Formats: sequence, structure tokens, C-alpha cells
Amino acid sequence: MAEFDVAIVGAGAGGALAAAMLGRAGHRTCLIDPARQVGSQFRCEKLEAAHIGALRRAGLLAEIAAQGERYDTIWIARQGRLVERRPRTEYGFDYAQLVTALRGAVPETVARIADQVTAVTPGAEASTLALSEGRTLSARLVVLATGLQPALAESMGMTRRVVSASHSLSIGFDVAPVGRAHFDFEALTYFGEHPEHRVSYITFFPLHDRIRANLFVYRDRGDPWLDRLRSDPVAAIHEVLPRLRRLTGEFAVLDTPRMRPVDLVDTVGLDKPGVVLIGDAFSTACPVSGTGAAKALVDAERLCNGFVADWLRQPEITAADVARFYVDPEKVASDQFSRNLSLSAKRLALEPSLAWEAYRWVRFAGSIGRNAVSALRHPHGSHRVARS
Repeated sequence: MAEFDVAIVGAGAGGALAAAMLGRAGHRTCLIDPARQVGSQFRCEKLEAAHIGALRRAGLLAEIAAQGERYDTIWIARQGRLVERRPRTEYGFDYAQLVTALRGAVPETVARIADQVTAVTPGAEASTLALSEGRTLSARLVVLATGLQPALAESMGMTRRVVSASHSLSIGFDVAPVGRAHFDFEALTYFGEHPEHRVSYITFFPLHDRIRANLFVYRDRGDPWLDRLRSDPVAAIHEVLPRLRRLTGEFAVLDTPRMRPVDLVDTVGLDKPGVVLIGDAFSTACPVSGTGAAKALVDAERLCNGFVADWLRQPEITAADVARFYVDPEKVASDQFSRNLSLSAKRLALEPSLAWEAYRWVRFAGSIGRNAVSALRHPHGSHRVARS
């Protein structure tokens, strides 16, 4: 039986980052995933502040970011008006490309096993893993980075608790301006105009040789508007964002929109010795918050930088030891920020009450104020008003 310090199950963003960090730290590590190549998935398509921070703390930011599409200014717009030019560095990054880059950072000393884990038997001294091809492995620590696949966790007695079913729907597609070579902006975030439209926001950003758009809405999968989006995407977008073209001008949708429904789910019953969950395997996030993949990266970074080395020096890794990871202040802050933003963004978009309408206008005014201050500080900068 092969023996490892750490067995990581799942080679998505969180699992691959953990493998890279633990391998570089010299721990005997294996990374188990049945897929040798990363297939196309509609998931995280850009790196924002939380992603960047986690990669920086992991020591991999420069290596990974070099493979993305950097942009440094985001137009923020509401109600058909440009209200802020926000200086912020982000990177357009196809999810498959991101995971491939993270896997590429994993050193050769990490054993890569292209197989399916069918069972895990937790143990404080060591856990055993059964593989579909008949092999059995032993590891001091098992990291479940299995994403939205709950079968393995459930086989150990853990359960998934639904916090908000059909919480949101993410939509992704490529766009191009009509009648001109480029949009006027590097990147744009345009917020929903009215609660009846059920839109959080749409964002345009560069993704290598094209412009990508992500649209976040609060609609069920059977909503008739989705049929209209499939048949005539531009018309459907303007139906729910009627003032958007004031910022974008006319544009075309170049491909069939991809859709991803999201439930907010937590895993409970985590008190297993020698087994720890990270990323979506632990809890999911709404993509509206921009924290899904970031939360997985934060989990991996905190686990590897803050806990694994100490655990491996002990004769046992007890359930109490693992529980301390789940209450790590930085992890808790990441989880709470993600969940609070996931819930509050929906209320901000949908609540028709006067209080929430006032809050929306306060945010609107705040963006205008920040842009005015920026204009005063940089009087020779470009602050051209978008087309009316």
C-alpha cells in the first residue's frame, strides 16, 4: 500500500493549489482526480482581489497571473450612467486555464493519480483511500476538494444542508462591439436597473483575444425569459437592462450563452479525524459575490500555510485538530464575507421596499462621489461621459 503524508482528492482550483503548496514544502503528497485534462467548465472567469490575495500569500501570484489577461480600470455604471472609474487590477481567466495553470505549478514530487476515490476510511493515525481500479492508499491527512460532488463526503456520514435553493443563475457569453473595433472601456460592471428585472449586474472584461460578459440574474431555470435569451440574446439583455447600451453602444453576442444555476449549500457532520474539506465541498458561494473560486483558494492557502505542517508533526490528527481549521479567523472571515455578500446582493437586487430603494441610491451617490474626487485629483485624466 502506497503511503503519503497528504492525499488530495480533487484537482480543481483549491485542490491544485494545495498540491502545489504542499509539494513545494516537501510533504509526501498525492493529487487524485480521474480527469488528466481540465475540461471546459463555465465557472470563475476572472481573478479579483480575494483570488489575488490568496495566490500572493501562496507565493504563486506572479506565476499564475502571467497567464491571465490583466486590466487595471473598471467602469462602474448604474441607471445608464457612468458613475465611477475604479482603479483595480483584475485578470480575465478561463476556469479551465486557471486550473491548468495551478496544476502546472504542482512539482514533479507530487504523485498524480488519474483515478476515482470510491471510499475513505477516516483515522486519526492514518486514513485509507480505496480507488476504483482496486488500489488502496494510506495518508496521514485527506483533503477533500471534490467541489459539488458530495458522494464521498456523504459516504463518511457528512450531509449537505441547503441554505438557499436555486439562489441565482450565472450566464456567460462572448461579445463584440458593432460598428467599431473596441468598447470604450477596459472592463465594465453595470448594475440592475429595477427589481422587476431580477438582475444583479452584468460585467464585461477582456479574456485573451475576446471580450467576455457575465450576467447574474435571480431566475428559475424554467423562466420564459431564458428562452428569449437563447433565441435572441441581445434583445433579451436589453429587455432587462434597457439603458445598458448608453455605456456599451450596440454589441453582438457571439456564441450560445452558457448557464449555471447555483444553490447555497453547507456540509455538516465534519467531525472526522484526518479528513478536511475545502472549497465548495465545505460550502458553496453565489457567483454574484465573486468569491466562489476565491474561497477555495483561501481555504487551500490557510490549510497549507497554517495547519498541515503542525498536524503532520503530531502522532494523530484528531477531529478536534481538524475543527480548528474550520474556525481559523481568516477562513471564517472569508466564509462569512462570501455568504453575507451572496445573500445581501440578492436582497439589494430584488427588494422593492423604500428602505432598499434608498440604499440603492446611496450606493449610486457614493460611486458618483468617488468619481468626482478622482477627477479632482487627476484633472488631466480621461473622464469623458459615456454616450447618451
